[in-house]
Amino acid sequence: EACKWAQDLGASEVVVWSAFDGYDYSLQVDYTELWRQVVRAFRQICDAFPDIKVSLEYKPTDENTRFFAVPSTGAAMLLVQDIDRPNMGLTLDVGHCLAAGENPAQSVAMVGARGKLFGMQLNDGYQRLGAEDGLMFGSVHPRMAIELVYWLRKTKYAGHIYFDTFPRNEDPVKEAEYNIRKFKTMWARAVRLEHEGVDRLLARHDAVASLELQDTIAVE
Repeated sequence: EACKWAQDLGASEVVVWSAFDGYDYSLQVDYTELWRQVVRAFRQICDAFPDIKVSLEYKPTDENTRFFAVPSTGAAMLLVQDIDRPNMGLTLDVGHCLAAGENPAQSVAMVGARGKLFGMQLNDGYQRLGAEDGLMFGSVHPRMAIELVYWLRKTKYAGHIYFDTFPRNEDPVKEAEYNIRKFKTMWARAVRLEHEGVDRLLARHDAVASLELQDTIAVE
């Protein structure tokens, strides 16, 4: 239904977050059959709307479903491979990656290198189990944030940038403006990292030199 609406509106992409696609208890579901059902469902959608990009936004856990059918970036990439459709890809959410115990930049590198990063949702959080804080981008993990932007550039990401933050107590307009400024700042810093030769430091696994380089371009 969402794909039909997108088609009628002239949109080219639909992001799917499966809020109830999982389970809560041991011996509640047949994991193999659950996976097959998810694969079949996305194949049907992709085949019915070949001109629409279908992008799964995975999440490991929340109050709706304690264990999602697709709980990690690796599992999401496996799902995309099993679906095997050119218009099937992923939207990564920084908070979801953190909740899964992942480094968001590594997730971007993994998905982007395979041409399957269709969307990127930026936010931040404290990585508490089962929680998604939805804080402003780069507010908690600034070094992770700049590395994520670096890998967006390195994988030549050309999709949408979303800000999935939760301004419960803050002015939502000011929060949105801050997120935009922060992303632009991180983008400029990532360009400087490239110009200063960070790739050579990665090749040497030189953490100290990398931290010092980040310090020189004012990573907080």
